[in-house]
Amino acid sequence: MNKVLIIEDDTALRAAIAQTVELADLTPIPTNGFTQARRSIRANFAGVILSDIRMPDHSGFEVLDFVNSKDPELPVILLTGHSDVPTAMRAMKAGAYDYLEKPFEPDRLVDSITRALDHRRVVLDNRALKVELDQRAGPDDRPLATRLEDHEKAILEQALAEADGKVAVAADRLAIPRNTMYDRMAKFNLVAKAFRGG
Repeated sequence: MNKVLIIEDDTALRAAIAQTVELADLTPIPTNGFTQARRSIRANFAGVILSDIRMPDHSGFEVLDFVNSKDPELPVILLTGHSDVPTAMRAMKAGAYDYLEKPFEPDRLVDSITRALDHRRVVLDNRALKVELDQRAGPDDRPLATRLEDHEKAILEQALAEADGKVAVAADRLAIPRNTMYDRMAKFNLVAKAFRGG
């Protein structure tokens, strides 16, 4: 669960991004464009996609549309050397997970990828759980919604425990806004200080 599909037509930049990804102990899958990359894009892809916006044959928005048709919950991070507010707004409105302007700091890139991978991991874990629960479900089992809520609560508890009760850190690990984290904690009656050690 650490793959990064890189779609970048600039050879030098593609190599630099791949090296940054490798140094973060992740697995880069470098491609020179959408045509080469599309065979890897599927609903069960265990990773995230990093795509340039402006390429000779296809745009990053075409990549994003294709990804959304396969799996709307597969994170796509768009890269551009021609940043402007309308393009950024269009990217986020179209469903991009993040939007980075070149040149970007390696740490900024790794941070965005890591958050996207955490988000992807939760999505795939939930799907796997749903399949497992559906296969084991019997006539007297609880409703699926109840079981999924129990799973969500367990994920929140684990994130809070690993973050030593720091809500902001747990929210970042789960790639969700802090206010959403607080809302979900309130729903499940979770108190941050209960997860602080010592």
